Amino acid sequence: MRLPRLTAFAMTIAMASALPAVADPIPDPTATEADDAVVIAVVDSGFSPYHLDFRADLMPQHLDGDPSNDLPLDTDPADWLPGYADAVGVASTGAIDLTLTTDTSVPIEQLEDADNAHDQLPQSSAGDVHMRHIPGTKIVGALDFGGGTDGFFGANNSHGNGTSTVSAGTIHGTCPECLVVLIRYGGDDREAASNWAMNQPWIDVVTNSFGFSTLMRDRIYDGSNTDLQRQASERGQTIFFSAGNGQANAFVAPNTTYQSSQEGPDWIITVGATDTDGREYTGTGKAADISSIGTGYPAGYGGATINGSGNFSGTSNATPVAAGTYARALYDLRTAMAGPSRIQHDGVISVGDLSCGTAVADCAVADSEVDATEMRFGFLHAASQTDPGLRPGQVGVTTPAVDEVEYASEGHGTLFGRLPDNFRWLEEVAAVVEPLTGVRAPLDRPQAEHDWFVVDSWCRQEIHGGWDGGYWVEGETELPTVSGPLTTAMATACPTVFGALNALGTDDAADGPEQLDRG
Repeated sequence: MRLPRLTAFAMTIAMASALPAVADPIPDPTATEADDAVVIAVVDSGFSPYHLDFRADLMPQHLDGDPSNDLPLDTDPADWLPGYADAVGVASTGAIDLTLTTDTSVPIEQLEDADNAHDQLPQSSAGDVHMRHIPGTKIVGALDFGGGTDGFFGANNSHGNGTSTVSAGTIHGTCPECLVVLIRYGGDDREAASNWAMNQPWIDVVTNSFGFSTLMRDRIYDGSNTDLQRQASERGQTIFFSAGNGQANAFVAPNTTYQSSQEGPDWIITVGATDTDGREYTGTGKAADISSIGTGYPAGYGGATINGSGNFSGTSNATPVAAGTYARALYDLRTAMAGPSRIQHDGVISVGDLSCGTAVADCAVADSEVDATEMRFGFLHAASQTDPGLRPGQVGVTTPAVDEVEYASEGHGTLFGRLPDNFRWLEEVAAVVEPLTGVRAPLDRPQAEHDWFVVDSWCRQEIHGGWDGGYWVEGETELPTVSGPLTTAMATACPTVFGALNALGTDDAADGPEQLDRG
């Protein structure tokens, strides 16, 4: 059948506490310090900043014997990180002084008590934001929107320590070169943390491994400021959200992502999970844009000391692993492009002269700039589909998956990150960067995949509003002829059923319980 061409409609969501959208910053051609830096914001629960994964002196730039690329992480980032001094909506800044020991036998809790660490970070709210940096670490921003008594600081097994170490950790992260902003969310306005991050042009990537629901992991929710999400994405920031681990967090019965204002919009990169062999779980959130590992992934998650480690799992793990891979590719791209390449303005995210390689004469860098749309498609198209097969929960059996089920479950494919070794991870990063710079041709993508994602993009825009950065562009893209059961159902469900459910569920969804994807 041929899908109908319908006019996209936006679900306008009023967020009284949301920060106003910020204008694009004007590029500064004279900037020279840290001009290639990439900043990841991790929005999650408590963090353990004493962990070696955050140590500045263990970053690759500081270990390569070249002092010219070291970052002055003992000093205020406002003095050297472009854009930081202009952070939006910040009432106060400063430093948190921590005891950064090399003694791996001392419990983190003991260090935290001696430093009175909890007293050094004021609680933030949507209208009263306090940001601190932590000298001697890669943590250029620490914020606590959480409320309650738990505070920003947590043990190694805090959920946020898993997500932050696999994305930006110096030991376990897929972008060990990246700087990180750690943001604890929660409190009376649970969207305030994400909204603040999206308003910051100096933050390149935002990764979110949580999701709100009306009942039990259903991900029916429309309390997000989708206009702010879209504006941030159009400015050049890339936002990742976990697809969810299915109903009851059990990896068995899937949850939909379309009906969520966090995972559903077309401008969000939604991440599913596969096992270490690349097989999709039946119960992860669907549809997804890309996948990564959802079980047994090494992280700074476990133990009680500064070198504690353990396995992290779920789409909670898959999302920051993918986000870090994107960020590392952006870092490599910026370092390859001459001059002060760090930028986020009107969609452009990297600038500088660089000749295209011989494989692609008219590559993305040919015009001396790369925009976020080019980068995101380059990222998605670097992933490879794994062998079809679905795992029900943690059961070790698989069933065949047809194309559209494969695309809904795994997205464009799986990124394995730093599992099982660094070589695979670096090859995944190269698969993003080298087609953009013309060093190699992009991977061939099947027509069935393209058709699926055109319909998927159209569906998401029917529910959450249109934009020009997806597979579907209103007035330009022709919807393909499709016959699969999922795409046929989407032709009716996207503009009618999903939209109606979200419209009816607005009030209940806004008061629903928060849910974390814990693997």
